[in-house]
Amino acid sequence: MERIHSLYLHVPFCTWVCKYCDFNAYAVLEGLIPSYVDALSREIEVAGAELPIGRLETVFIGGGTPSLLTAAQLRQVLDRVRRIGLESGAEITLEANPSNVTSENVTGWLEAGINRLSLGVQSLQPDALRFLERLHSGPDAMTAIRRARAGGFTNVSADVLYGVPGVKLAAWLDTLEGVLAEGVQHLSAYELTVESGTRLGQEVRTGLVRMPGAEDQLEQYWAAAARLEKAGYTHYEISNWARPGFACRHNLAAWNYQPYLGCGAGAHSMFRRDDASTERRWNMKGPHAYIRRIDASGRAVDGTEVLSAPRACGEAAMIGVRLLDGTSAAGEFPAERQQLVGAGLLVEADGQVRLTPRGIELANQVGAAFLR
Repeated sequence: MERIHSLYLHVPFCTWVCKYCDFNAYAVLEGLIPSYVDALSREIEVAGAELPIGRLETVFIGGGTPSLLTAAQLRQVLDRVRRIGLESGAEITLEANPSNVTSENVTGWLEAGINRLSLGVQSLQPDALRFLERLHSGPDAMTAIRRARAGGFTNVSADVLYGVPGVKLAAWLDTLEGVLAEGVQHLSAYELTVESGTRLGQEVRTGLVRMPGAEDQLEQYWAAAARLEKAGYTHYEISNWARPGFACRHNLAAWNYQPYLGCGAGAHSMFRRDDASTERRWNMKGPHAYIRRIDASGRAVDGTEVLSAPRACGEAAMIGVRLLDGTSAAGEFPAERQQLVGAGLLVEADGQVRLTPRGIELANQVGAAFLR
């Protein structure tokens, strides 16, 4: 098995689960956090003894709302990670809600070893935040960015959403301008997607909510891309922009099809076998069940899937094509490449393929062409 250098840690707790959220997240279970942190710490310890992990180059703590953990709880978890082994200068990211970014927390997070903060800003527009059911205001989000930077974080990322019902182009660009004015090093702009199992999905099905059309969404996307390019950010992945040197190393590893371990309720792992096949594993989703399983055995795997070498090659191409500099992972698919180039969705150069602007708009279909 190929050695693992990236670790994802899932914290499934939220004060409130927003209606568009399709992640493994649970509200009103914050009383479980101490037991969950103990279980997560044990899972990391057991995995470190059983799998070829380290030294770790990236750690990403996501959720849910991992900023609900205290600094002491984060230290407990990261102490277990350090026992596996961390590279000097490893990227350690914490996802945080703006309302959790207090000066005390910023200090505690830095002392625990966090060196990259990813803030769920989503919007600065009051109507959009109400629609999205976010618990912070636009000024709260701006204050959170300032507080993080003033407290010592030199790598701050902001997540924002476009394609929100009722938010026109000018208002979307106002959010973008406001975030950029605070000097974030990285920005992720995601289209608000409607997942069938969410409350937003139900509202769209019943006609209570009407989503913007594809043309409006694309207009907002390309307007953001132009503004970010002008501001000096590199567009390195379909939904991600960064100042030079600040691309998310954890996500780059995944897009380059490098193996990773996931610990926590519902976390997924991807391992690369010596025969070039891929093994995917996933943990039990429910926090109660996860804690019980870890207490019993130190492991919480709920399912596995093995992809053959050809299928793994196709998956690598499907994921890698999202990188705007291009990927060599599509090398085993000459017919598919030729067809996509002919359709104006890809261009070839120096053994790599990369998306054209039209290819970016149809990236899911482009990627799916490599799956046999």
